[in-house]
Amino acid sequence: MAQHISLNENGLSIEFTIWEIGVVELSRIAPDGAAPADTAADGASSGPASRTVSPLIELQVTGRSTREMHGYKHNASSASLDLHYVRHECRDTSAGRELVITLESEYGLQARYHMRLFKNIPVVQVLTELENTGNEPVPVEYVSSFVYQNLCGNGKRPYYDKTTVYIPRNSWDCETRWQEEDIELLNLSRMMVDGFNTPGFGNNRFAYSGVSSWSTVEYLPMGIARDTETGETSIFQVESSGQWLIEYDTEPGQRLAIALSGPTEQEHGWWISLKPGQSFTTVPAAFGVVQGGVDEAIGALTRYRRAIRRPNADDEKLNVVFNDYMNCLMGDPTEEKEKAIIDKAAAIGCEYFCLDAGWYDKGFWWDKVGEWKESRERFPNGLKAVCDYARKKGMVMGLWVEIEVMGTECSLAKTLPDSWFICRHGKRHIDHGRYLLDFRNPQVRAYCRGVIDRLIADYGVGYFKIDYNVTMGYGSDLDTDSCSGAILEHYRALHQWYEDIFKDYPDLVIENCGSGAQRMDYGMLRLLSLQSTSDQTDYLYNSYIASSVASAVTPEQGGMWVYPYEDEKEHVIYNMVNGLLLRPYMSGMVWKLGEESMQLLSEGVSLYKKIRADIRKALPFFPLGFNTIKDDVLSYGLQLEDKAYLSVFTPGSDHAVIPLDFGKKQITKVQVLYPSEGCCTFRLEEEKLHVQMPQAKAARLFLLTFA
Repeated sequence: MAQHISLNENGLSIEFTIWEIGVVELSRIAPDGAAPADTAADGASSGPASRTVSPLIELQVTGRSTREMHGYKHNASSASLDLHYVRHECRDTSAGRELVITLESEYGLQARYHMRLFKNIPVVQVLTELENTGNEPVPVEYVSSFVYQNLCGNGKRPYYDKTTVYIPRNSWDCETRWQEEDIELLNLSRMMVDGFNTPGFGNNRFAYSGVSSWSTVEYLPMGIARDTETGETSIFQVESSGQWLIEYDTEPGQRLAIALSGPTEQEHGWWISLKPGQSFTTVPAAFGVVQGGVDEAIGALTRYRRAIRRPNADDEKLNVVFNDYMNCLMGDPTEEKEKAIIDKAAAIGCEYFCLDAGWYDKGFWWDKVGEWKESRERFPNGLKAVCDYARKKGMVMGLWVEIEVMGTECSLAKTLPDSWFICRHGKRHIDHGRYLLDFRNPQVRAYCRGVIDRLIADYGVGYFKIDYNVTMGYGSDLDTDSCSGAILEHYRALHQWYEDIFKDYPDLVIENCGSGAQRMDYGMLRLLSLQSTSDQTDYLYNSYIASSVASAVTPEQGGMWVYPYEDEKEHVIYNMVNGLLLRPYMSGMVWKLGEESMQLLSEGVSLYKKIRADIRKALPFFPLGFNTIKDDVLSYGLQLEDKAYLSVFTPGSDHAVIPLDFGKKQITKVQVLYPSEGCCTFRLEEEKLHVQMPQAKAARLFLLTFA
């Protein structure tokens, strides 16, 4: 008779089934109190005799057969059925509890499945450890971080009649472009042969992935699935800074499955020969499910992201940063220019000042990066003079570095061995005039740590913007079982490098940048306190990102450009509203702004300092849903128990109607919070906020007070 492991906490009902054959299955993860599936709806019954067993871990081993026809799906390896239950334990942790299920195969492969639960958060973190306890190598092609074979499986209707998925497309300068799709339009529905149902027999899947070392260049490593019948919404993410895979597929019994993993052989060329005594751990993945919609799901994931993040003072205070790059110096700094801009940054109330790219070479600096020494032509009195000037103005000094690369024209790079770099086929990999350093090499890590130590010691730097503008392609073939394995190990070494830095400099602030948001993942953001969310230079297009990016990153970690480049009132206001409910990166052509424009920036920074304690606790909501680039009206808000902040943008209109539904909470007061002289009219009518802007291309920040 089957046995069960049950957990009911944090608003989740979780059940594992241990079948008589020894295989363990995650049979249920649902909101606490949710009605189970009506098994008559799809013909499925309670035991493996009537449907395929769905293993807890999907494992593909070289030389082992698949267990059925599968196409490109990763849910059909016979090696998965070799892992049989040994024991389980549930232990308390500082964050909540952790369940560990141990499985073993006959040929000496042990698997430990970790599910971590967080107090009062309906999201779990899952990872798999493999250990070779036998006498022969085990060649592994795929291992899941998390797999669940009954997504949107509650209620009476089958998944294909009620499931909506949200696909998180991402792109340079066009980040967080969510696309809503009916599951049947993704060709994940029941199959018909000669008029008869053949449930789940289709070999198709829907999958998206991170391909190389830019983890988010095409998609975010996350997703959302909505059950329109039961009102349940599932949300998930893969916490990888390199390659990853998210896969939806169908299971016999008309079930929908979701599988989350790091790199794979099929998609990325990843492969590992697990030697006797050796172990391998997957990248973590998170999965949550709530009774509610997309806002509730993103709220749960936001709380989870805060729970796994490295505790740090920056995400408590939310320091205001001025960065001299975007629509400002654009990588052409000099001592004279910097001091003039520092005066402006201090005047509007900034707390950190970051000198961005170009400080290390007199001319075209792109392919010369790597030594991180100042250009005397740009800074005749030394870079320290600028750093000291910023400190005298009351700001912490920051510098831009791209620590993982060396330019092809960097003199140091020409003296170093190939073992320092990502290489393939006997050659260094070159991307856009840069070599890529390989952090698996301890000499590389030591050199890069020396750079950080020197810049802190010599210049008093307290902030680094660490960029990453190129990618390592397929990876390296030096000292590895697979090129993709080198990418994974590079990132694990990089993450540890960051952890070691923070041990010695706990108050150091490091911004995660990858040509904007091309590496916006919680492998990095678990460690680094803020994220550059885009390189978008148009303030109107930037609002499309500003009103959606809190789906991908906590609001307090979401660095958003505030970069006015026209001395015009509504232009300045719009820029400021872009950043007020995130983390504003102040910049722009401040030297051309008049007194009124500078006062508007000062007012915005002052307001931000008053509300930032709320921002770090509030949960995002999207009253108009996820926007598209065709929308004329945008809105994004942050909700607390007694109030909500609401940003409204009209890039293609002069008026807006924003639906507001806070359940049992009643709005008792609405006011324009920024600018203080609102210059717009509004009214609340039947749970809708009607706003008339003074012109098209305008934005306002509202405060909503609850009863």
